[in-house]
Amino acid sequence: MLSHLKKPSTLIGITVLALLIAAYFFTLGRKPAEGETATVKRGDMIQEVFITGTVKTARKVSLSLDRSGSIKALPFPVGTTVGAGTVVASIRNETEYAVAEENKALVALKQADLEKTLQGTREEEIRLKEAEVRKAEVSFQNTKSKTFSVLADAYSAAEESLNRYADPFFSHDDTTAPHLTYSSGAQESYDAEQKRLLAGKSVDNLQKSVQSGADSLSALLSAVTDLRSVQDLFITLGLTLRDGSSLDTTTLADYRSRVTSARSALATAMTATQTQANTIREDEAEIDRVARSLELARAKATPETIAGAQQELAQAKAKLSGAKATLEKTLIRAPFRGLLSSQNVEIGETIQAGTIIMEFLGSDGYIIEADVPEADVTKVAKGALAEVTLDAYGDTVIFPARVSLVEPAATEIDGVPTYKTTFTIEQPSPPKTAQSTTIPVLPLLREIQPPKAAPFTKGDTDTRLRSGLTANITIKNMLKTGALTVPARAIISENGASFVEKKLQNGTLEKTPITTGIRNNRDVEVTTGLNEGDVVVIPTVK
Repeated sequence: MLSHLKKPSTLIGITVLALLIAAYFFTLGRKPAEGETATVKRGDMIQEVFITGTVKTARKVSLSLDRSGSIKALPFPVGTTVGAGTVVASIRNETEYAVAEENKALVALKQADLEKTLQGTREEEIRLKEAEVRKAEVSFQNTKSKTFSVLADAYSAAEESLNRYADPFFSHDDTTAPHLTYSSGAQESYDAEQKRLLAGKSVDNLQKSVQSGADSLSALLSAVTDLRSVQDLFITLGLTLRDGSSLDTTTLADYRSRVTSARSALATAMTATQTQANTIREDEAEIDRVARSLELARAKATPETIAGAQQELAQAKAKLSGAKATLEKTLIRAPFRGLLSSQNVEIGETIQAGTIIMEFLGSDGYIIEADVPEADVTKVAKGALAEVTLDAYGDTVIFPARVSLVEPAATEIDGVPTYKTTFTIEQPSPPKTAQSTTIPVLPLLREIQPPKAAPFTKGDTDTRLRSGLTANITIKNMLKTGALTVPARAIISENGASFVEKKLQNGTLEKTPITTGIRNNRDVEVTTGLNEGDVVVIPTVK
C-alpha cells in the first residue's frame, strides 16, 4: 500500500482530488446575489426633520384711541389693504385741526421774521425810515417856532396881572419894599408883600426871555416857574380879602374880581406854556426814536437779534408740534402696510377711550408657527432654511422659509415636551455649489438643493398665503459633503459589529465588515471596508 501511494501517478491523482474537494467547499461558502442592491457612492449626508405648522400673519394689532369722541370717518371698508400711515379712522376734530393750522401759520410768520433778520433791511425800508426822520425834524421845527409866541403870551399875561390887576393892592410896588394898601393880618400882609417882590422879578425874567428870542425847552420850563410865582401872589392876595378887612364892600368886590381875572389869565398862560414844553419833549423823543430806527435798519443783525428770532421760531414750532400731537390723537393710522380685517364701530357712534375700533393684519409678510418635539429640537437651528408646502396648493408648490426663533421654554402637548418654533417665509436666492468639507453647524438648505419655489417678487407679499393655512415643513441640514454612503437598510449588525453583503464580480456575495460614521434617516457613512462603486445587497425583510 505504501509503495503504491509513492507512485507518481497516485500522488497526482490525490492532489487533483484534494483540489476538487477544496473548490467544492469554497463554492459552497459563496451565495449567489439575491434581492435589492445598492451602489456605494459619494454624496452629501443630509438630515431631514418633518413637522407641521400653521401660517399666520407676521403682525396683527387691535387699533383704538386713547380719548373719547364721536366717530367722524371710516374711509375704508373691511378687506381693504392700505399703506403704513394711512388714516383708517377719526373722531370729530375740527377744533384740533384749527389750532394746528393757526400754529402752522405762526411758524411761517416766525420763519419769515428770521429770514428777514438774516437778510437785513431792504433799501426801500431804509428810505422810508429816512423819510420818517425828516418828517420828525420838520415837525419839531414847526413846534419850536411856536415857542416865542407862547413865551410872549406868558409874559403878557404875567405883566398885565401884575401891573393892571395887582396895582391897586400895593404902594411902592416898583421898589424893593412894596406895601399892602389895606390892613389885613400881619402875617398875611407880610406874605403878600414878599410875593409881590418875587412876582416882579418873575415878570422881569419873562420879559428878558422874550426880548432874547428864546425858543428852547428850558426857556419854557423857566416861564412856567415864573408864571407860578405870579400866580402865588394872587392866591395870597385872595386870602387877604376877607369880609373883616378894612376895605369897603365895593372895593372888596373889585379886588376879588381882579384876583379872579388874574388867576384865570395866568392859568391859561401856564397851560399853554406847559403844553408847548410837552410838545417839544414829544417831538424830540420822536426824532430820537426814528433816528434809532434808521440806525437799526442800516445796521446788520446782531447775534443776539438772530438768536432771539431763532428762539421765537423754535417756540412756534414747539407749539405746532404740540397741536399736531393733539390732532393725531383724534386719528387712527395704519401702523404698517396691512389689511382691515374687522370693524367694530359706525360713523356717528360715540366711543370711550380704549374702545377697539378695528382689527388690522399686516400684509407685509407671513410667518409659520410649529411645535417641534424634543426629539427633533436639537436638529432645528435659528437661521436654517426649510421647504414648506401648503395643503391648499399641494406638494408641487414649495415656499422657502427660514427658522427665525426657537423658544427656549418647552410646552407639553399630549404629554410630549415641544418647543414653539417660528419660520419666516422669504424669497429664494440662486443655488450655490456645495463644498466638499464637513460643516459642523446646520447649513442653509438652499445651498444643498435649490427648492422649486413659487414665483415671488422682492418686497411684495405672496397673495396665495393666507392666515390659518396648514403648512408641511421640511428642514434639511447638511451633515457632511463628499461622504462614502450606503443605505442604512444594507447594514447588518452582529455582536456590536457592522457588516454588509458585498456583491463580487462573479455575482456571488461576500460578507464584509465595515466601520460606520455619521448617519441620517436613510443613509450611513462608511469610513472603512468599502470603496466607491462597490455594490451591496439590501437584505430582504422576512
